Amino acid sequence: MDDNVSSPPPDDASPAPGRTSPIPDRAPVILDRGHHCISRRDIDPDALKVLYRLHNHGFIAYLVGGAVRDLLVRRQPADFDIGTNAHPNQIKKLFRNAFLIGRRFRLAHIRFHGGKIIEVSTFRRKPDEAERLAELEEERLARQDSHGENPGQEDLDPGLPAGPTAEPEGGMDPSRRAGDADARTEIAEESPEPAQAAPTETAPAVACRPPLRPIAFGTPQEDAFRRDITVNALFYDIATFSVIDYTGGLEDLREGRIRTIGDPAESYAEDPVRIWRVLRHAARLDFTIEEATARAIPPNRDRLGVCAPSRLYEELNKDLKTGSIQPFIELARRFEILPVVLGGVGHFYQDSDASFDRLRGFLSAIDASTRRDRILGPELSYSLFLWPWTAGVLGEADGDRAKFLYDTFRAAKPAVQFPKSLLLDVFQTLVIVDAMLKALATGRMKWALKKRRHYGTAARAAWIIVRGSALDDDGAFERLFDERYPSAPPPKKRRRPRRRGRRGKSPTPPPESSSA
Repeated sequence: MDDNVSSPPPDDASPAPGRTSPIPDRAPVILDRGHHCISRRDIDPDALKVLYRLHNHGFIAYLVGGAVRDLLVRRQPADFDIGTNAHPNQIKKLFRNAFLIGRRFRLAHIRFHGGKIIEVSTFRRKPDEAERLAELEEERLARQDSHGENPGQEDLDPGLPAGPTAEPEGGMDPSRRAGDADARTEIAEESPEPAQAAPTETAPAVACRPPLRPIAFGTPQEDAFRRDITVNALFYDIATFSVIDYTGGLEDLREGRIRTIGDPAESYAEDPVRIWRVLRHAARLDFTIEEATARAIPPNRDRLGVCAPSRLYEELNKDLKTGSIQPFIELARRFEILPVVLGGVGHFYQDSDASFDRLRGFLSAIDASTRRDRILGPELSYSLFLWPWTAGVLGEADGDRAKFLYDTFRAAKPAVQFPKSLLLDVFQTLVIVDAMLKALATGRMKWALKKRRHYGTAARAAWIIVRGSALDDDGAFERLFDERYPSAPPPKKRRRPRRRGRRGKSPTPPPESSSA
């Protein structure tokens, strides 16, 4: 890729009056149509429809974030996100299938057939200190409302995002161009002051939450510098078919490195999950981590432990589906992230080389299956993820072994908040796996386990543990057992005991003996 520096795109990149901008005052790097490999044939047709409709109505329309990054390295993007200077309500007016989500930073989800969603967000600038504190306070109040209205929600389904705190990858929160007269009117429409009940003699006045502060909308340049890493801050302009780079992402992509935008320590302090994303993209793209970006991780890694637990669970789920969970976990161990996010389980993997080597093999099998478009379910994936730790503690179990594993895991105090139902399923599966592996060693198997709901998942997990590759067959364990013990008798079928007499009739009494 050649760096052809052209004039900036047709938008005002200067900061709005009354506020300063730390953004470097330099022209972006623009790759014209003939100097990059992105073709419209590689872009999702529905995403193209959204881009063209926005452009035809006079709005800036960019393909943004990970989609541009993946297309430039000739990978198939998982999602096609779009950035625009159109406001959320304007987007909704253009698309009848658009739904606005979020309490403050409103995103437009444009839905298509088959459950496909194209996410459209308005350009947003990085908030100043006062705005950031206001955002944190609003997020705290939102979490407080959520917990107050739904007590115990974490135990019911902690895998759900905790209100507006979860920021999508790449920082795609909606924003609005500062200084636009229409924007001020629309902000008032989108952030109305809650109604306040009139005080009466019998009912006290209802406390009213203060209105939301105006959203920190901005320009494409400001939006690029608000993101996490440089290779996620690239734009593809549908109007000129060019790639726009404000942050040096093209050079980093060419050199194969991951680098945060701005000072790494400040970036991690603002959002510690950026540490996770740095490791993810380095693992997924097989890139190196830029020196300053890597050096700032150890002093800030403990910040991950105070992130929203459900958000960490969501991030871990993403990595299980990318086909690069093995290199990601290896990087997490190298930077000693595992003890922070997994508690005692993480310490176990951090300290035991032998157990981590076993884990590495299971993660490799998960990645190989994902690359063949056969994504393992969460129950099977987490069973493999936790098996080396489970094998080390299961010998201490007494009584209900699944409950023992669950209680021991909770006592390890992981920062990641797994759904209770998932953990119970995983540990029920691993108890059966343990019985299967013992049967392979002794030749004696309790075939009554086949009646249990988790038997099929356990059979596939046992196959991966023994063979190192995935087999999508509930009879996988029988194949292993038959290969190990070909002359073993087949499992006996239990016969129902025969009932005596007919239903509703008393048994015939024995004949009376005659006296001599």
